[in-house]
Amino acid sequence: MGHQQILDDMVAALKGELGEGYSSIRSFVESQGKLLAKQADNIATSRISGSLKQDDDLYEFFLENLRNNAENMAKAIVMMSALTIEKAWNAVAGILWGAIRTALSGAGVPGNLLPQNPPINM
Repeated sequence: MGHQQILDDMVAALKGELGEGYSSIRSFVESQGKLLAKQADNIATSRISGSLKQDDDLYEFFLENLRNNAENMAKAIVMMSALTIEKAWNAVAGILWGAIRTALSGAGVPGNLLPQNPPINM
C-alpha cells in the first residue's frame, strides 16, 4: 500500500466521519441560534414597549435566562466538536496504524511484533 493510497483512505475516512459530525453541529447551531435570536428580540421588544418596559427585575430575569441558554448552547457545541475531533482521530489513526500493520504483516513480521493499534480516543 503506497503513501497515496494511505492518504486517499485517510481522506475518505475523515470525510465519512466529519461529514455527519459537521452537519449535526451546523443543524444544532442554526436551530438553537434561531431560538436564541428570537428570545433576544422578544426581550428587547418587551423592554422597549411591552411588559418589561417598567419591570427591571423581570427584565434582569429574562436576560439571565438568555445568558444561561446561550452558555448551554456553547457547551453543547463544544461537546459535539469534541466528539467530532475524536472521530477524526479514530479515522486517521485507524488508517495509519492499519497501513503499517498490513505492510509489516505482508512482509512476514509475526503478529506479536506488529505495532498495537492506538487507543480509539484521545
